[in-house]
Amino acid sequence: MSATLQTAVALGIVALAAILLLRSWLKKRHQPGCGSESCSAVSPEIKKIQAKLRKP
Repeated sequence: MSATLQTAVALGIVALAAILLLRSWLKKRHQPGCGSESCSAVSPEIKKIQAKLRKP
């Protein structure tokens, strides 16, 4: 195997790994569901308790 072919294969593997890492990182950032305070699935009572717990 020539040196240029080895370099090309190594760069391809690194690029593939970087793409897979970025893809998994972006999926974790945009999780579906109720992660925000404006979620309607959480009752108003729970929101009040959470607000009290956040205050020092």
